[in-house]
Amino acid sequence: MTEYTSKWKPVKAEKKAATARTTLLPGEEMWFLGVCNNLRLFISDVALTSLRVVGLQDRAINFQMRYADIANVVFDAKKDTVEITSREGARTVLKMVPRADHEVMSRLLEAGRSSTPPDELLHAADDAAAEAAASSARVEAAKGAEWPDSIVRGKLGRKASEAILRQCHKDEQPWLILTSSAGAGTLAAFGDRVIIIKTGALTSFMAGSLGGERSATFHFTDITGIEYNSGFVNGVLEVLTPSYSGTANHDFWSGASKSRNSAASDPYTLSNTLPLSKPEYNACLPEINELKARISRAKAPTMFVAPAPAPVADGLAEQIQKLADLRTSGVLSDDEFASAKARLIAQ
Repeated sequence: MTEYTSKWKPVKAEKKAATARTTLLPGEEMWFLGVCNNLRLFISDVALTSLRVVGLQDRAINFQMRYADIANVVFDAKKDTVEITSREGARTVLKMVPRADHEVMSRLLEAGRSSTPPDELLHAADDAAAEAAASSARVEAAKGAEWPDSIVRGKLGRKASEAILRQCHKDEQPWLILTSSAGAGTLAAFGDRVIIIKTGALTSFMAGSLGGERSATFHFTDITGIEYNSGFVNGVLEVLTPSYSGTANHDFWSGASKSRNSAASDPYTLSNTLPLSKPEYNACLPEINELKARISRAKAPTMFVAPAPAPVADGLAEQIQKLADLRTSGVLSDDEFASAKARLIAQ
C-alpha cells in the first residue's frame, strides 16, 4: 500500500500516483509518494519504491538512487531538506520536503536499505540502466550530427536532433528530416512511420509545452492522407489519420488572445500539424510526394498466391488397372503384366 505526503488530499494523491506508477519497472512497488521543490535537478515529486529513491517531474525521472548505493541520509527539519549521499560521495539535496513527511520517509528508507529486492527486479533495473546509458551515449554522439544518410530540409536544432535520435530504432535513421523555419517543429520520416516533433525553447512554447516536448508517431498503415493548406504565404502540412480527420480549418490567429493550449485549431499546438510556408513546401515537394508514395505502397494489399497442390499419386487399384489396360492393348505381355503387378503389391 502506498503512503502519501501530508500535503495532498486523497483525490490529488491518487492522481499523482497514477502518473508516477508509469515510471516504475516491472515488479517495482511504490511505497511512498511526496513533494519536494528542486530547480537544479528539476524535481517536484519524490517517490520511495521497493528498489530506489526517485525524483520526478511528471513522468520524467530526473534523479534516482538505489538503496544499495546510498551511504548516508540526513533529514534536516529546520531547512525541510533530505540530503542523500551515495557510496561514491555524490551528494543530492531534496529541498522543501515537508517535515511531517520526514518520519515516514526515514522509516521506509531504512526498510529499503536493509532489504534485498527480488532478482527479477534487479535484472529489470540493470536492463533499464543499460538502455538509458546506451540512449545517453547515442544522444551525446548525435549532438551536432549532420545525419549523413538523411535528406535534411530546413535548419535542424540540437534539441530536435536529439528527439529524433530517441525515436530511432537500433542502427536506424530517418530518410527525410523536414524542419519549419517558423520555429514550429520538425517532421521525420522513417521506412514505416512519420514523426512530428515540437521541442526547443521557442517551438515548445508555441506548442504549449514550454521547456518540454510534444511528439506524435503516425504509422503509414494508419495514415489516411497528407494534406497541405495555405494562404498567400503561410500554410500547414497535416498528417491525417482516423483520429485526426482534418475536418476543421487550422487558424493561426483565432487563438492569439488565448493560452497556448486553448485554441483547438492552432497548428502550432496540434500534434499532427507542421506549419510550413508556401516557399518551404514548394522547395520540398519532391520529398513530400515521395512520402505520399511510400505511404501508398505500405497500404497496398499484399497478394498471396498459394502454390499449386502436388499431384496425388494413384492408388494401388488404379495402378493395377492401368497395367491391365496396357496388357489388353498388347503393350505388355502376360509375364510382364504379372511381374509389374507383383512389384506394385510388394511396395
